[in-house]
Amino acid sequence: MRLRVLLLFMVGLAVASCVVLIVSQLNQNNYLSKISLSSRQKALAEELGRKMYDIHRQTNSGADLANATDDFKLTLNRWESAQKALITGSDHYGTRGDNSNASQEMLQQSSGQFVQGRDFLNEYIAQPQAYHIAQLDSGMVLLEGYIGTINNVTGKFLAESELQGQVTTTSIVALACGTVFIIIFGIFLTLRPIRKTFEETDSEIEAADEKVAVALSAKAEFLSNMSHEVRTPLNGVIGMSEILLQSKLDEEQRACARNIHNSAFHLLDLLNNVLDVAKMQSGKMEIRKERFVLSDCIDQVIDLLKPLAHGKKIELMSDLSPLVPLELISDEHRIRQILMNLVNNAIKFTDKGEVVIKTELVNSENGFIQLEFSITDTGIGIDPDKVEKIFDSFYQVDSSFQKKYSGSGLGLAISQSLAIELGSRIKVQSKPGHGSTFSFSIVAEVSGAEHKEKVNALQGMRALVIDDNTTNLKILVKQLSGWGIQVTPFNSPQLLTDIMSNLNKFDFVILDMQMPEMDGHSVARTIRPNFNIQELPIIVLSSLGEHMMADRENLYNAYLTKPVKQSKLLDTIIDVMKVSPMQRAKLNLQSGNTDILAQQKSNIKILLAQDNDLSRAVTAKTLELLGHKFITVTSGKEVLEKSRRDEYDIILMDVKENDVDGIETTKQLKRMVDEESMPVIIGLSSDQKKDKALCMEAGMDDILEKPMRAELLQEKINYWIIQG
Repeated sequence: MRLRVLLLFMVGLAVASCVVLIVSQLNQNNYLSKISLSSRQKALAEELGRKMYDIHRQTNSGADLANATDDFKLTLNRWESAQKALITGSDHYGTRGDNSNASQEMLQQSSGQFVQGRDFLNEYIAQPQAYHIAQLDSGMVLLEGYIGTINNVTGKFLAESELQGQVTTTSIVALACGTVFIIIFGIFLTLRPIRKTFEETDSEIEAADEKVAVALSAKAEFLSNMSHEVRTPLNGVIGMSEILLQSKLDEEQRACARNIHNSAFHLLDLLNNVLDVAKMQSGKMEIRKERFVLSDCIDQVIDLLKPLAHGKKIELMSDLSPLVPLELISDEHRIRQILMNLVNNAIKFTDKGEVVIKTELVNSENGFIQLEFSITDTGIGIDPDKVEKIFDSFYQVDSSFQKKYSGSGLGLAISQSLAIELGSRIKVQSKPGHGSTFSFSIVAEVSGAEHKEKVNALQGMRALVIDDNTTNLKILVKQLSGWGIQVTPFNSPQLLTDIMSNLNKFDFVILDMQMPEMDGHSVARTIRPNFNIQELPIIVLSSLGEHMMADRENLYNAYLTKPVKQSKLLDTIIDVMKVSPMQRAKLNLQSGNTDILAQQKSNIKILLAQDNDLSRAVTAKTLELLGHKFITVTSGKEVLEKSRRDEYDIILMDVKENDVDGIETTKQLKRMVDEESMPVIIGLSSDQKKDKALCMEAGMDDILEKPMRAELLQEKINYWIIQG
């Protein structure tokens, strides 16, 4: 009750203050308008006097008076309408007719003088030729009398305005003092009830927060379930369009299929981003620590995005410092997600030039290291005043960008949230027209399982590297030097002729295929007459696919598609240089580039279990294009029945669908089949991160996320067949 009374007093004072302020403001505005208008009347009267004499002079000179008289009449009309506004008020001029007695008396006096002056001027302008200078002087005396009176009116308005301001100030001070007194009195009077009210309010807020958390959790769960339903047909669209792109199509058909494929992937990215936003809002965004190979993580990003970069003829490169440990313990999935978003953005907003992923060691202490990742592009850049806003959800730097470059505006917001979860923030350095650099850092634990056998095998070797791209050349030199290789870099193939006689000093050559002056093929043809393929191995780097650059002359020892993965380059050098036969054999088998594996394709027995017709058709067609033979089933029960009657090398099986419960089926297979005959079980999941732990716990060997690319599926098959 006390609080209510206090609040009523405070509300009353607040209302009174508002009324005083509003009335004061209205009065001040009225006085300002009248002061302005009275000053204007004085100026108009003076202007009419000047124009009267000007017309007289033009009359004597015989000039045309039409324009001058029209202008005079217009000024006279303005003078007359403003005089009425001063006395009776006018909405047009913002004045009211509620003048004080003193100011009204002055205005009445000025009105008499105004009428005399107006009548004289109307008579004059009707026949200006009939008036001589003495009559004009008499008219000017009337105007000067009006001007003097209107000056007094202006002064009166100013004095009344100041008085009104003083009254208003006094009223506001009084109201403020009253408010302060009531507040102080109310605090002492109602301290305990207020405290109790605050406690009740806190309880209500906590209850509301719990309801919000439950609602956000329910929303995230709903979106997760809905995403599963959406992913199945979406995976079908992506898979079938990818298969369609590998078939024989004319240019128009290929363009349509590519648009379908890209649109489906864009929709999948949007779906994943919406899910991540929902998880962040509900507090379900988890950071998991696991052992992983950092170079593989970066290579996966490059593998997924290099088709986009090649499509725009952009160089995509990885600059991984040799000081960075090979194996780390951190959240590989989240690191890869941040890199994917940043690199994808860099490619999207770069029309020519290059995108470089740079990874450097910042600090290390007691088994922990700090790494900094930076993604630098040569794209359009960002205005400095818009840099902070780009991390807001759904924000686009320019609405026209969304039309030209597409995108939901969620990628950077999610990446910033993930970086914060990892203990960092994404920083931006950018200049419009000169590209951007996005960077973030992480602290990770160094894994004790790091292996250096590959690097040790290359110590002391000598390499000649030829590449016209300066950035790429620097990265190659840094990588090779970090492995203990002595590097001689050339940025022009023409220099090769100067050292042709000394090429025997090098153990191998790495050269770029696409160079303007002299391409890699021509360089290799220059070398081969002097050094055969065993004497001086040549490793070729190219942005074109290997099938586009057939080596009919047997000039090269190995061929790598740019951007070159660091791990792949290391394995290729070991393979070419034959420094570790046993390791080389294993790596070659895993890479799928040997005749042995080609022969094994026809002998691999694959069982495919998917209950969705579209998903099964996509996977089946992908296996067919990869050259594998397989049998399809539609339920977990059929998987068990087939496994009892026959032995399979690999089972590809949905993790969780209506009729195929891969986790339960795997558990039953583990109990039913002895370990020696147990096939490799690869789960097919719509959410790899969510399902991975469950799959591994059930006994699956590996997991693939849908939609799966043909090359990733082949890579998994190669790996597990060789392991077997």
